[in-house]
Amino acid sequence: MSTFCGILEEKELAFIGIDSFESHMLSCSTFMLSHFHKDHMCGIQDQSFQVAFNNIKNNMLLYASPLTITYLKRNKTINLREDKLISLEIGFPNLLKVHSENFEYICVTLLPAGHCPGSVMFLIEAGPHRILYTGDFRVQLQDFKQFKALLIDKDGNCGPKNISALYLDTTFASKKYYEFPTRKESSTNLIKVVEEWLDQDPNNKICLWMPGYVGIEYAIVEVAKHFNCKIHVHKQKYEELYSSIADLDNYVTPISTNTRIHACSKNECDTDRSNCMELNKNVKCVQLNALAFTKDVIDTAGHVIIKNNITRVCYSSHPSCKELREIVRFLNPEKLYFNVIVNQTTKEIYNILTENNWTPRTPKEDVNENTKVILKLSNKYKFNQNVENRTEVAFNKRPRLESPERE
Repeated sequence: MSTFCGILEEKELAFIGIDSFESHMLSCSTFMLSHFHKDHMCGIQDQSFQVAFNNIKNNMLLYASPLTITYLKRNKTINLREDKLISLEIGFPNLLKVHSENFEYICVTLLPAGHCPGSVMFLIEAGPHRILYTGDFRVQLQDFKQFKALLIDKDGNCGPKNISALYLDTTFASKKYYEFPTRKESSTNLIKVVEEWLDQDPNNKICLWMPGYVGIEYAIVEVAKHFNCKIHVHKQKYEELYSSIADLDNYVTPISTNTRIHACSKNECDTDRSNCMELNKNVKCVQLNALAFTKDVIDTAGHVIIKNNITRVCYSSHPSCKELREIVRFLNPEKLYFNVIVNQTTKEIYNILTENNWTPRTPKEDVNENTKVILKLSNKYKFNQNVENRTEVAFNKRPRLESPERE
């Protein structure tokens, strides 16, 4: 659960609002949304924000990945002007014209976050600031080493660029969540559970309970590929989200019949009283979960446990403590901020992540840049300036399922 307030600590960048749309954000003009999860969208449905955002005179714009922009446009409860919702392609630096006393343009690069479909990290460059905001992510160290936007040398021979500030997803910054299986390993464990149950009886069915509205789509695709069948999902979710994703549409279906594997949560089915199957002796409920899998549980029971007739498979869409330590050491930022602080102090989190004697990078003393910066345009940048009369191509073509594995 994100506890990030939406405002960066860098005062010169106070015009930027990230993953928050509440009343204290109304002074921002450049908004960014890392992914389509409720805890990162607080206030976006409030009338006060929608009225302010839709007012063409206040210059507010919202940037996100093509898939997240599609979600926003299709959601019936989010009534924002479509010409002010701007999709940025993942992996390319974009020059954005901004409304600030300090900058005329900033450079923003979206990096795949591997958390859920459409999720991204933001690399923000403005004057002396090079900031990486991870949002929620599950990207391992080997993936970071392949993100060219972060590297001094495109082949990765010289390490990462200087990161002035890292805003980090610290959901599992705890020694009790020291290590998780990769998503590939978790999917393999899930397939084994499903296969054993379906082989026992031709009437047996599987109900996959999702931990959130979206988030386990990678596993859904892997299961569908293995069993060569489509997996049933709730009709509303299919129409609003999954039908937009080219990599998912071939593996899911809103039709509940003719499939033995379902990925529709009980809450979804109860909403419109369309429970696709009764929970009986032939139905095995499988929950993809990370919170239940502490280090002690994994050491004693492994990555699959059964509790209260529910089979839980360890699956995390956030980095483990070990992964966080590796990433912090590799990026070596000057400043480190935490996006999730629950039942911990910042000092406790810092000590956990820096236990192996890591110390922050020393800020460059030779940086003496004028804060009134105009970035020069070049062919390698995609330029987004005015959005009036802009054709939103991304809404008409189906984005793909962005993930580090595609890099």
